Amino acid sequence: MKKTILLVKSLMLTGILAVSCNDDNDYKCPEAFTGELTETETNFTGLWKLKSIVTEEEIDLTDDDIDNPTTDLFSQFTECQQDVAYNFNNDRSYSYLAGTTVTDCENKQTISGTWELNEASVLSLVVSCAKQSSIIEVNETNTEFTIETTYNFVDVNDISVTSVTTSTYEKETN
Repeated sequence: MKKTILLVKSLMLTGILAVSCNDDNDYKCPEAFTGELTETETNFTGLWKLKSIVTEEEIDLTDDDIDNPTTDLFSQFTECQQDVAYNFNNDRSYSYLAGTTVTDCENKQTISGTWELNEASVLSLVVSCAKQSSIIEVNETNTEFTIETTYNFVDVNDISVTSVTTSTYEKETN
């Protein structure tokens, strides 16, 4: 189970956020995003909750003594592991929230930074002296976005599986 928790944390964070180390003293942290939002960005603001995680390869992450690999990783997660969201604010700040709304979750996380979404659907985040940019796909009604990433998983049998993973976030409506 601890492997699954560690996998979930790294899966959620690396989907959009990556932290890099650099021993070069000339390295300068990227500046926070500032300025007015574009129309595209204004439409994107709000709370986006993780809705699904699907892989191309079947993977079994649950240590339940049953060999039941599936491409639906989200269904293999606990309620706390499924509790992931991004909140994109109109002042360019954002928060990554993990395990913050479900009762009794261990390892709650809130990470904050700044964001930008350009016309080519590249979502860029700046946090902790790092910048990560990812192409996302927003549906026509602006109610869901997906991000595709390749991950290396370790299943319950300690077998490494590399697979393209699609995470879908759904926008919360009031």
